[in-house]
Amino acid sequence: MGKKYIGLRYEYLIVADFDASYFEIQSKYIKQNRYSTITNLKFLLSELCKYYSNEDEVDESTWIIKNQERLKELWQKSNEFFEDPDFIYLLEVKLDEDRSYGGWNSYISF
Repeated sequence: MGKKYIGLRYEYLIVADFDASYFEIQSKYIKQNRYSTITNLKFLLSELCKYYSNEDEVDESTWIIKNQERLKELWQKSNEFFEDPDFIYLLEVKLDEDRSYGGWNSYISF
């Protein structure tokens, strides 16, 4: 399941697969069509860490959330965050900074 949001300078895709128990947040810088999975961005981690536990796994920026109730809560809370313009503004400031360090690819479209 995926849900797309459009911010000021970025597009976002929140992805949760309840069968495979994984979760990730992808972002695309609209101007240059550059992409990164941002689930582990410190700004997001500070908001989402309560949904992660020691029994879960992280593969790069994909979270494997074994508890289905926590995965549902994570999905719902993430969507609430991305519907808040203040959250998007602060996130985009952090993404601009992160993008300045490089590592954003340009091979994904959503």
